[in-house]
Amino acid sequence: MSFDRIKNLGFSSGAAIESTEDYRSQLERTILSPLSDLTVNAHPDVLFVVSSFEEAKPTNGTDFKKAMRCTDPTLGNARETVTWISFLPAHKMPLVTSIGDIVYLEQVKVQEFGGRSQLLSNYKSRWDIVPANRNVDDLHPLVQYLREWWTRAQNFESPVRAPAAVYVDSGVKSQYLKQIFELGDSTRYADLLVEILHVRESDRPNARLCLVTDYSENNQLHDVVDVHTYPRVTGKRLMWCTIDGDIPGMPDIVPNHFYRFRGARIVIDQFAGLSAFVERNTKYPNTKVMNEVNKDLPDLKPLLKRRTKCLEKNQKSTERENNDVDDDVNSGRPRLIDTTAAKATPVQARCPSPSPPPPPPPPVAVAPEFLKAEVTRISDIVGDQQTLGMRYHVRAQVVDVHPESAQDAITPAGPDIRLVLEVADDSGSCLVLCQGAAAAELVGIRLTNNFGDKLTALLPIWDSLDMEDEERPWVDICVASFLVPGPNETDGRRPLTRCLALAGGSLK
Repeated sequence: MSFDRIKNLGFSSGAAIESTEDYRSQLERTILSPLSDLTVNAHPDVLFVVSSFEEAKPTNGTDFKKAMRCTDPTLGNARETVTWISFLPAHKMPLVTSIGDIVYLEQVKVQEFGGRSQLLSNYKSRWDIVPANRNVDDLHPLVQYLREWWTRAQNFESPVRAPAAVYVDSGVKSQYLKQIFELGDSTRYADLLVEILHVRESDRPNARLCLVTDYSENNQLHDVVDVHTYPRVTGKRLMWCTIDGDIPGMPDIVPNHFYRFRGARIVIDQFAGLSAFVERNTKYPNTKVMNEVNKDLPDLKPLLKRRTKCLEKNQKSTERENNDVDDDVNSGRPRLIDTTAAKATPVQARCPSPSPPPPPPPPVAVAPEFLKAEVTRISDIVGDQQTLGMRYHVRAQVVDVHPESAQDAITPAGPDIRLVLEVADDSGSCLVLCQGAAAAELVGIRLTNNFGDKLTALLPIWDSLDMEDEERPWVDICVASFLVPGPNETDGRRPLTRCLALAGGSLK
């Protein structure tokens, strides 16, 4: 057999494929469709591994029927399969002879049976088959990765069949190992390899809440408040993971170390987004479900590769920003104020300044006008005697919020949000009324009637109140100051009281 179709699948980068993410990316460069993306009535070209099959059987007509189960890495693991059925004369049947054969199939029809996708071959379908015992070094990188992936899956013993006292060695490769970008609504449990970036106490008794990443991006991850604790990770790559303290063989949890989670429970909530839970296996309570791994672990190689790219990209971006700032200074062009240049001694009462302070946001092409103004201390605003037309640029931390929950801040009668923030800097604190478009800009949402979207954006403000003072994010806001008659009368008059209202801003 020539394997001409398999050798010429389409454009390839020529680079070796090292992960499922790379495999899917390479598929997009070819004419192939992943098995996970099949659509009914389509006629795609597919590449897969045969995981089981039965011999051809005669039908009531002149054709024979042959049914096979096929799988690929995009389905999540080798146990998730799609059925492939051929109705052809016996001498034209696909020559699948062994489990592990790799098949390239052209113009196969996709139909639905029992709520699942099914592949159907007819007289127009063409195929190439690579036997399981054939060397694939001279074939396309996609075929090479399929063989490696399938071999690795067959060498893994399923945790369902594992005896109760088995402890998982950190070097064992798992067919259930997934990257964060693969997690979705259909994922209930998964093995994960992650780097822990940040650790804090959880609301659950005897548990730790960890910020983890494997440097792959998942759109179902929500932006988290603690992003400033590890600013080198950008995009939707940060996931919360709750780790119970009573799991067997619990290792020390150290930031910037790598860990394997076995059978982590995956939860996707409309408000909290995608998160994971590492808990004791109730069926096999002695099974070790978490262990620390070192950089020599083969499965960790794709993560380390993505990590290097992420850090290099961030470093180049930082260097460009610094060069832009130097160019502006040398040319005399105006530039945005470095807000960290303002005085930032620790607040003695409730809100100490972070040490070191978080970096200022990078300059952007279009920035709010108030960011160009100098930062004004809260004590100077409160003591100002001006009454009209005064706006100030304030850099502070949110130390309290009214009402007590994000749900109560959303007005039920319309798309508005209303809340009062207590903010503090090194000079003091004050209350700021937030509502309407300015409040929406602060949390980065549009004023629509979608309650869930507004609530998701508001939750980080309340979540930040549970942090230690030095971990709370800082915010640049524009406040309008005015004087109104106060509630108490003195000699028949109501003295004026200073009030502040949000006029625009964005979380940093």
